[in-house]
Amino acid sequence: MPRIYVASLTDYNHGELHGEWIDADQSADGIHEDVQAMLATSPTAKRYGTVAEEWAIHDYDEFDGIELGEWDSFERVSALASLLKDRPAAVVSHFVDEGHELEDIPDLIADRLMGEYDESTELKAVTAHHREQFEGRSDIPEDISGHLEAVAESMARDDLNGGGLYTVEARYSGGATFYVLSMD
Repeated sequence: MPRIYVASLTDYNHGELHGEWIDADQSADGIHEDVQAMLATSPTAKRYGTVAEEWAIHDYDEFDGIELGEWDSFERVSALASLLKDRPAAVVSHFVDEGHELEDIPDLIADRLMGEYDESTELKAVTAHHREQFEGRSDIPEDISGHLEAVAESMARDDLNGGGLYTVEARYSGGATFYVLSMD
């Protein structure tokens, strides 16, 4: 679950660490309320009889390659967490890195995501995608039906070299997952 560590700058500026991990998968208003509750318990503000008002995002977790700044808006944090909840993190990160508006990313993923493949290379992932497209088809001539793997690999090479499809890779211990995307 994506979360952010928000620190009280009142405390930070007085040499104390005071902050809280906050669930990012909630509304911007919910994040704001959690931050205000954290600031209300500021030990420095209590000590000096003041109110802690300033905060900064000092850490974040499970945003899978998407960078957050210290003063990113809670609207952006909430929108990213929402996107990551229902969609592949590597693909969301790819579209964020390309500079797309957050509200456009769900439609881009719906339009461009062709499949998810746990394969060792990009070529194998796109080959698996094409092989999957052949399954259940009755219009494939018999003389090539025994060569579908070679046809699928040839189509994959054409797509990767010619720009018809591309992949976004997510590495993990022991392997990789490739998300095949169309160029459209």
